[in-house]
Amino acid sequence: MKQYRITIDGRIYEVQIDDPLARPVTARLSGVAFSVDVETMRATTDDEPDDNAAPVDTSPSDGAGDAVAGQQSLPAPIPGVVSSVEVTAGQTVERGDELLTIDAMKMLNVIRSPRAGTVLTVHVAAGKSVSQGKPLVTFSST
Repeated sequence: MKQYRITIDGRIYEVQIDDPLARPVTARLSGVAFSVDVETMRATTDDEPDDNAAPVDTSPSDGAGDAVAGQQSLPAPIPGVVSSVEVTAGQTVERGDELLTIDAMKMLNVIRSPRAGTVLTVHVAAGKSVSQGKPLVTFSST
């Protein structure tokens, strides 16, 4: 368990994170567990605008990115080799269900569903390499 100090609206909180690579992440604040979605974004400075970056949607999200209207894709949070795939196209999943496992630097990282829905497409197969940010699974909107 790692300890982090976060600031929200000027208030400082100390939280404990069980596994920062899990999705969703379990964060504990004053002994109360919260399930939070975490997305990694490429940092830019104010002097260095990122002209190739897609606009950031600040509306509430279920943790998956828009692939096509009516669909949500789940990008790979890390590069690695897919060691197992637990879902198939057409399968219904709940938030937190195991979708697949990525082996990165000899560590197995379970990728869980960020939402309830139906798997439209599985873009990866066991034994294949995957790059960070590439789609793993696409969900149909329900």
